[in-house]
Amino acid sequence: MSTRKLITCNNAIEAHLVQGRLAEEGIQSILAGEIMSNYPPTSGVNVLVREQDYQRAIEIISSK
Repeated sequence: MSTRKLITCNNAIEAHLVQGRLAEEGIQSILAGEIMSNYPPTSGVNVLVREQDYQRAIEIISSK
């Protein structure tokens, strides 16, 4: 599965909210860096989606 970074969130909570919104629309996602997001606190959590879902995912998170 080819993935693409959709967004970098400031923390795991924000990333899970984005992931939940995507799931509501039928788009699967993966969180990368969730464990490390607390040290250092500025590292962030990446939300990854399949390449084929990228454009739709952008529309979804842009319309929140």
